[in-house]
Amino acid sequence: MDVQYAQHDSRSQPLVALIVLNHERRELLLESLRAARATTYSPCRLVVVDNGSTDGSADAVECEFPDIIVLRSPTNAGVAGGRNIGAKWVLGNLDAQFVLFLDNDSLVEPDTLAQLIRPALEDRNIGLVAPKAYRHKGDDRLLSAGGLRFNPYTGVLDDFASGEPDQGQHDQPRDIQACPGFAFLVRREVFERIGFFDEHFNPYGWEDADFSLRAAKAGFRNVYAPRAVVYHLGGRIGRGPVANYEYHKARSMLYFMRRHTTFVQWISFLVMLPFRAVVRVAKELMSGRFNVVSEWMHGVRPSRHGDRR
Repeated sequence: MDVQYAQHDSRSQPLVALIVLNHERRELLLESLRAARATTYSPCRLVVVDNGSTDGSADAVECEFPDIIVLRSPTNAGVAGGRNIGAKWVLGNLDAQFVLFLDNDSLVEPDTLAQLIRPALEDRNIGLVAPKAYRHKGDDRLLSAGGLRFNPYTGVLDDFASGEPDQGQHDQPRDIQACPGFAFLVRREVFERIGFFDEHFNPYGWEDADFSLRAAKAGFRNVYAPRAVVYHLGGRIGRGPVANYEYHKARSMLYFMRRHTTFVQWISFLVMLPFRAVVRVAKELMSGRFNVVSEWMHGVRPSRHGDRR
């Protein structure tokens, strides 16, 4: 279903809280905040959740941006936990009708927030909105154009259109399955209906897709806004595979699949998993990433705790 935009009276714009999650990335965080502060949308409040950083990130933000709210977690609460800290504070202290979650390695254009909120203002059934994304400004290849794509029969979850040259083929708004975690808008009512991010996914991995699918099951629409542009500098493509990260992603995958598949889909996933594992292991071994293989295999191996639920 395509999303149709209509004119909206800017004088009645709802407050949006922009939450940036950070851990030990001071310079990237400051760069992200400089871009966010240039937003043309108003009213907007910026909130930083600092996940136990020791690099002076929180102090640097308060020094350069005294008007930005900084929430300091004494420890790293993980991605789901950190986002929950921010969302709960916003819902309890601000009359914000929308929350934009942004990673500290994501940069927005001045009109990104306005373009994300446009479809949500026209349809109260829209719960989440995803942007179009590139790795860097000026890139002609897409990082994401249509959120996350999930196949419950194989367990494959990837960024829609990732790696495609941008030739205007993804310039139409539409409904999507899930939003990528590096940047997405959430309506306040979504939290009130389904709760917050599931912290079983801590420290990271699949919590964004889980939240999106839960919102859809609760009756909300997840949509893609192609005129909203974000540059995501990090991610697996940007930083390459990290062994510990791959371990947690693998563990979270099993938990996610049990939650969001039918019995038939779960069996299909289990049948396909060995074939996927062979391809994945071969690819990493050919690249010399032996530690990644070890951690990933450890992550998908059944444990005495099962799938944690």
